Amino acid sequence: MYRIIYLSSAIKILSDDEINDLLTISRENNLKYDITGLLLYSEGNFIQILEGSKENVLKIFEKIKHDSRHRNIITVIKGPIVNRTFSDWKMGFSIIEPVFLKKHPEINPFLLKKSRNIDLITNTFIDAFLNSFRKNVLYS
Repeated sequence: MYRIIYLSSAIKILSDDEINDLLTISRENNLKYDITGLLLYSEGNFIQILEGSKENVLKIFEKIKHDSRHRNIITVIKGPIVNRTFSDWKMGFSIIEPVFLKKHPEINPFLLKKSRNIDLITNTFIDAFLNSFRKNVLYS
C-alpha cells in the first residue's frame, strides 16, 4: 500500500455544484483504480489523502497535478503504508470551517510548510478533524 497527502489551492472558490462534480469524478476514478482517501476543503484550499497500490496512487496523482482547477500543489507526505486509513471510503469529503483552523493553528494543514514534523501534524490534524467532525464527513 502507498499513500500521498498533498495540499493545493483552487483557482477560484468552488460552488457546491463544482465540488459535487469534482467528487463524482474523483469517486469514479478512485473506484476504477481501487483508491481510497479523504478530501478536505476550506476557503479554496484542499488537503487530499490518496491510498492504494503505488502504481495507481501515482497514476491518479499525475492526473491531479495536471488538473487546471487548482494550483500550488505541495506534496506533504508520500510513501508506503502498512494499512489503509480510509479503507471504506472511495473519497470521504468535508468542508473545514475556518473557525476550526483558527482555534487549532498547531494542526492547520495549510501551515505545514512552516513545520519540521509534517507527518505528526498531518496525522494529528486528521485525527482531530475526524473526531470533531465525523458526523459532517460525507462518506462514499
